[in-house]
Amino acid sequence: MTVCFTFDWVNAAPSPDVAMGQTMAQLWIHVNEAAVTSVRDRRSDARRDHIVVPLLGVAEWVIGNWCHIQHEVPGATADMTRQKTGFEQRHNLAFAGDGFLFPKLTMAPSVGGMQQLRWTPWQPQHARIEFVAEGEAPVTRDQLQAELERIVEAVLDRLRSFGHRQDSVISHLQDPWEAIKTLDPDEHEFCRAAALLGVDPFAVHQEAAEAITAFWERTEPAIREDMLASLEEATLPNASPWLDETRKILEREDAGSGNEWAAIRRGLRHRLPDLPIAQPWRRGYALARSLRHDLGCGNGWFDFASSGQPALHHQEISMPSSRMEGLVAAGAPACVIASRGADAARFLCARALGDYMGRSEAGLGVLTSMDTARQAQSRAFAAELLAPAESLRARLAGREAEEDVIRGLGLEFGVSTWLINHQIRNHDLVQPCPSG
Repeated sequence: MTVCFTFDWVNAAPSPDVAMGQTMAQLWIHVNEAAVTSVRDRRSDARRDHIVVPLLGVAEWVIGNWCHIQHEVPGATADMTRQKTGFEQRHNLAFAGDGFLFPKLTMAPSVGGMQQLRWTPWQPQHARIEFVAEGEAPVTRDQLQAELERIVEAVLDRLRSFGHRQDSVISHLQDPWEAIKTLDPDEHEFCRAAALLGVDPFAVHQEAAEAITAFWERTEPAIREDMLASLEEATLPNASPWLDETRKILEREDAGSGNEWAAIRRGLRHRLPDLPIAQPWRRGYALARSLRHDLGCGNGWFDFASSGQPALHHQEISMPSSRMEGLVAAGAPACVIASRGADAARFLCARALGDYMGRSEAGLGVLTSMDTARQAQSRAFAAELLAPAESLRARLAGREAEEDVIRGLGLEFGVSTWLINHQIRNHDLVQPCPSG
């Protein structure tokens, strides 16, 4: 998987913004073989695979959002309206425009050190062109970083060639770029923490910086990144007190859980085959199938209160953020979860069990709606534990996935119709019907 930014400088007509005119270029963006910059002229219907734009705007946008592009994870949804405030502006190249038109190309971290690129068609209002390409692909973080670095360096070299050396035209780019390139390890760690929160590490006020540092230093490494990813600057102050109180609840539950789940976990993990770290959902599926087999659950409803297995204790409490969904004890799958309906509560309890079974390090577990490897694994585990793909396949054999069928399966397994459709799509069982 590759991404490539190709450009040729052009001689632009005189412009009030001299630097913009000096960095005008034809720009091609390709992801694998797809031309992200493919446009159609709405008057002539002519098509081309490049746009003509000032690369100064791209360089400014890249520098201003560098840490977010590298570190700020999205929510587990393509719906931008459910992302953090300002997420799209920090990750979508279309916001580099400053009056010029760029494709809606979103760049955000994904699992296994990858970056997920997503581009969508759009018709800018009152514009002659429209962007027609659509797609999604993962690329390596290093490869995307190298392409973005190349754009910034090319713009700086171009401005220097026009005589800009120490003036404001170049210093507003060069100074922050040098700061990014010379971060020491402690500064880099702070930038990562701030970006996870959705805060610009180079424009954060002192009080917020101290709050980020304090949270990072006092919170267990196993959960601090996923927690920060689910919080925002406004909700951060309440997170540490909430964590202190909730930890006490879980310690009481943990103490009363015995070691039955721990024994099951050791045996299950010992038999689990090595699976690619870049595909945490595969590990989640495998864990759930192995656990169902060990517990002798059959192929139907998973009963958390079954007499043949240890109890899974949970409490419903309020969360410090709408994106936080639960906290899981250190020594057992006992959990506190957000207050939800019955189906959603079952799903969160299953996620808590999956988080406990799949941990790679000791300590608490956290459940969030963010798109991280840990969350992807627990969601896959919960889906497969509650509604096994092969059980659904058998029930759907020779049937259409109509709305009433999906609803019936949801009732049978005690899950939402969304989860049933999710399993059908991800395991290619049949063609699902839209569900409400």
